[in-house]
Amino acid sequence: MKKWSCVILALLLLCVCALPSAPAAFADEEDGGWLVITKSPSGETVNEGDDAKFISRARNYVGLVWLFISPDGQTVYENNEAEEAFPGLEMAGFEGEELELISIPYAMDGWYVQTRFLDSDGDAYLTDRAQITVLQGLVAAPRVKLLSGGARLSPGESRTLTVEASSPGGDPLKYQWYRSYSAARNSGEAILGATEASYTPPEEIGQVFYYVGVWCIRGRDASTPIYTAPVAIVYTENAPSAAPEPTAAPTPAPTAPPNRGGPNPLIDSDSAVFTAAAALLILTLLAVSVTVLILHVIGKKQRRAEESEKENE
Repeated sequence: MKKWSCVILALLLLCVCALPSAPAAFADEEDGGWLVITKSPSGETVNEGDDAKFISRARNYVGLVWLFISPDGQTVYENNEAEEAFPGLEMAGFEGEELELISIPYAMDGWYVQTRFLDSDGDAYLTDRAQITVLQGLVAAPRVKLLSGGARLSPGESRTLTVEASSPGGDPLKYQWYRSYSAARNSGEAILGATEASYTPPEEIGQVFYYVGVWCIRGRDASTPIYTAPVAIVYTENAPSAAPEPTAAPTPAPTAPPNRGGPNPLIDSDSAVFTAAAALLILTLLAVSVTVLILHVIGKKQRRAEESEKENE
C-alpha cells in the first residue's frame, strides 16, 4: 500500500511540474493560425493642440487600418484621411500598431479611434473603440490650413508660403513662421519678423523645412498654438555651363613672293621650254663647229704629210 502511495505521489508531482510549461508549449497551437487581437487602444484625454499615442496589438494578421469614427458613428475616416478632415492634425505610424496623433484639434473631441486587422483570407477583426477627449482652454484654438506646398527651386526663383486660419470665437490671430533643417518640428527656430499669414523664404542652397504656428489672442490670454506640417523648400545650384572648346586658328595659305620686275622667264613654264630648246640648239651648233674645226685640222695635217712624201721621192 505504501508502495502505491509513493507511485501516485510521484505521478502527481510530475503533472504539477508539467502544467506551467503546457500553455507556452501549445500557445501557437491554441491560436490555430487564427487572427487574435491581444490589445485594443486606450482612450486619451488631452489639451487642445497636444499629442497622443494609440496602440493596438494582434497575432496572425496581414494588414491593419486605423479608423476614426465620429461621436454619432455616422462618419468614418481611414488612416491619414483624418489629416484632410481636421486641418492642423498630423499623424505618424498609421502603417503599424502604434499610431501617434500630433496637434490634436478641439474638433476631434468625442471622436473614437479603432483598429481593423485583416487576416490572410481578407476577413476583418475590430478592436474596441478608444474615445478622444479634448479639453479646451479659455481661448479656443484657431482652425488652420496650409495653402502652399513645398517646392524645388533654382536661384532667382521664389515660393510664397501661405496659411489660412480662422478663430472660432472671432479673436485676433497671431502668426509665427519657423525654419528647420529636418522634418521634425521640435528642431525648428522662430524666424525674426515672420509674423504674417504669408512668408517668402530666402534663397538658401539645400533643403530647408518651414512651418507656421497660429494662436488666438484674447487680452492677456492665448489659445493653444496650432502648427502646420513642415514643408520643404529646396534650392539647387545652377549647373556650371560648359566652357567652349578652343577653336584652332586657321592655317594661312602659302602666298607667292611678290613679283618684282615682271615675270621671271626661268619660272614661267612656256619660257622654260623655249630656253631649253635654244640652249640645245646652241650646244648642237657649238659641237658641229668644233667637229668641223677638228676635221679641218686633220685634213691639213694629211695634206702636209703627202707633200713631204712627194718631195722625198
